[in-house]
Formats: sequence, structure tokens, C-alpha cells
Amino acid sequence: MGMLGSPEYRWRRSTRAKQLQVRITPWQGIEVVIPTHTSKERVRAFLARQRQWIRSTWSEMQSQLTDADQELPRDLDLQALGEHWQVQYRKGITSGVRIHCAGRNLTVLHTDADNSRCRGALRRWLTRRARACLEPQALRLCALMQASYRRLQIRGQTSRWGSCSSSGTLSLNYKLLFLEPRLVHYLLVHELAHTRVLSHAPRFWKLVAHYEPRWRELDRELGEAWRDVPAWVELK
Repeated sequence: MGMLGSPEYRWRRSTRAKQLQVRITPWQGIEVVIPTHTSKERVRAFLARQRQWIRSTWSEMQSQLTDADQELPRDLDLQALGEHWQVQYRKGITSGVRIHCAGRNLTVLHTDADNSRCRGALRRWLTRRARACLEPQALRLCALMQASYRRLQIRGQTSRWGSCSSSGTLSLNYKLLFLEPRLVHYLLVHELAHTRVLSHAPRFWKLVAHYEPRWRELDRELGEAWRDVPAWVELK
């Protein structure tokens, strides 16, 4: 079923990429990874050669999506925190959608709200949970790494787990909550290292390796970890 419509293309320059790459997921669309100094002509020629493969792969992914992907979740498995939450839905307020927490149970209170609004409320809850739990981890690592940032931003990026700007803003993706703790730890080490070395220069990787010797393995795993994010999270 063509639930997500036409694919969305994203373009990302990478100082680490050795060759042009195309990555396709049903939720993120199509990401074209472009090595530094690659010309526009070379990129166009590459995509022209890959066009049929891109179309067929996207079509196959779309055909595998089912109505179950649009159902509201009955539980949340937040691997990063070692938490499992039960979710139930109940009519109970006059307007909007609200979430009530009790123990490890979430009750989504609504007035005949459609699934989209309920998903939005759950994403906002994940954003708050991510800030409450990931910021203490980031601050502990800052003390260890002699790093610092000016402010923390929790977002729902579609192609990045996190980033660090030159102005000192640390951005983390609330979808990290669905990943294994070791991947979250590596991501935090990676981004906090950018507060000391903004580029991916050799001294950056030396710094990362000092605090996470397995960074190569974890970096590869992190690139594939989008599959661990439940389908409902990406649906609007």
C-alpha cells in the first residue's frame, strides 16, 4: 500500500564516505551520501544509474507495509532505559489528548481523537522522557570528557541520531530511547567529542576512541539501528 506516498530525498555530504551511497528506508525516504568534493555531475550520473533500483526498492518496501503499521502501540520497549511501558487508550477529557502516568503504565486520554493525534501525544511524551533521562547521562559524560554544551535540544530527526552545532547546541533524537544502551552511550560520546573538535579530523576520532574503543563497530551498528524504531513513531 502506498501509505507514505512518494519517497523523500535527502542529501548528506560526508567527510568519512569513500564513495557515493544510497540508503533507503520506508520511514526516512532516500538518503544520498556524498563524499566531500564530489561534483554535482558525478552525483547526477550516479543517481541516473541507480534510478531503476531505487524505484523498485521503494516500491517493494511500500508493498510490505500493512494496516498493522498504523495501529496505536500497546506497549513501549525503551531499551536505552531498560523500561517497558504498557499503553492503554481511554475517553476521558473534553478536548485534546493527554497522557497519564502510573508506575510503568501510560493512559492516553482522548475524546474520539484519531490515531494521528494520539501518536503525536506519545511522541511528545517520548521527548519529555528523553530529556529527563538522556540529559543526566550527557552531563556525566561531560564531566568525564572535559566537554560542555550550551543547551540541549530533544527532537525527532528523521536522518540523524544527534548533532552538535558550532554554537554549542547538543541535539538528541528521542528515538534513541528505543536503542540499546551501548549505542546511546557511543552516540553521546561522539557528539560530546564534537564540543571539543567540531570536525571529523583524526584527533576527533582519537578522542572518541579514548572514551569508546569499540567506536568503529558501534558506528556501523548505529547506522542500521533505525530498524529498531517502531513504525508508529514515524507516522504522522
